[in-house]
Amino acid sequence: MSVTNFPAKPATLIEHLGQFIADTLTRCTRCGACFKACPMTGYAPGLPAADAQDVVAGVLGLLRQEAGTADALAWIEACTQSGRCSAACPEGINAMKMMRVARMSALGSLGAPRKIAPREEKGFFRRIGAFSQLQFSADEIEKWQR
Repeated sequence: MSVTNFPAKPATLIEHLGQFIADTLTRCTRCGACFKACPMTGYAPGLPAADAQDVVAGVLGLLRQEAGTADALAWIEACTQSGRCSAACPEGINAMKMMRVARMSALGSLGAPRKIAPREEKGFFRRIGAFSQLQFSADEIEKWQR
């Protein structure tokens, strides 16, 4: 019988985020599959022409408390947490959580200087959640994205 050594359960949110960031930085190959799967990249200025690997590298920079890139910040601001990024990741990384933690970093919540402004629209995510509950088919989603 083999015993698997799991990391100690984090005692604080900061420890949890630190473990998640370290794991993401270790496993992410910067392939860009998460960016390519995102339904919002076509709506953010500059992102349709952006290189997926460069954008992901910028997001990883934010996780390292670096400046990030303009395209990475634009993607973070456009993110609606659809979860398609996580399903697309060949490494099994929770890319939606990666984006949420990168957003926390960009907002200055993890100790680095603020790089983006918080959303002023209080009901934004509630409307996104309601929209996602409609359970559109792939064909219906494709029509919405045109």
